[in-house]
Amino acid sequence: MATRESTFNVRAVPRRTILKTAAWSVPVIAVAAATPLAAASVAADLQLTPDPRGDTLHGVSPDGLQSYDLSVVASFSATTLGASPTPAGSVVTLTFDSRLFSGPWLTLDTYGGTIVSVASSTTAGNVTTASFTLPVAVPAGTGLTFWPHFAPPAGSTPPWYTDLNGYSVSIAPPAGVTDPVLGNNTVTSNPVYS
Repeated sequence: MATRESTFNVRAVPRRTILKTAAWSVPVIAVAAATPLAAASVAADLQLTPDPRGDTLHGVSPDGLQSYDLSVVASFSATTLGASPTPAGSVVTLTFDSRLFSGPWLTLDTYGGTIVSVASSTTAGNVTTASFTLPVAVPAGTGLTFWPHFAPPAGSTPPWYTDLNGYSVSIAPPAGVTDPVLGNNTVTSNPVYS
């Protein structure tokens, strides 16, 4: 009986190769582990546009020598720039002089006049900041129209103030969504004195 001998050429893997492989696999594993977190972050570019309607408050000093005008936009259009809408939960913030305005709320045009109540409100000095959480998504490519409202002022003529604060409206995406372009999220109107 003849025996057949086989020889296998076994090559040992050098330690240097093992170390290189280990060194490269750690960053790859780290990137793979971090990717789901980064992928979960959603971006939405919200844009706030004033609609061409509103009113101008005109106050006159008691001696009639000075006055101010404050333009107040009646409605705004919020749009998501891009292909996907911003999910429900975007926050609209109104900042206003509490000596002129009070008791704010919003209505949504396209949703049968849905009323959105204040989610939070703070006043510092004469400036009130009121925030509202939108119960609907902000559509992509078309506007969601909302109307800020205030309780009726005490008198028919706006009172005279030499230090009136401006009026601004802004929108921010909901938690978990980032807005890469913040420069198109706020509309501000400041009083003009003469």
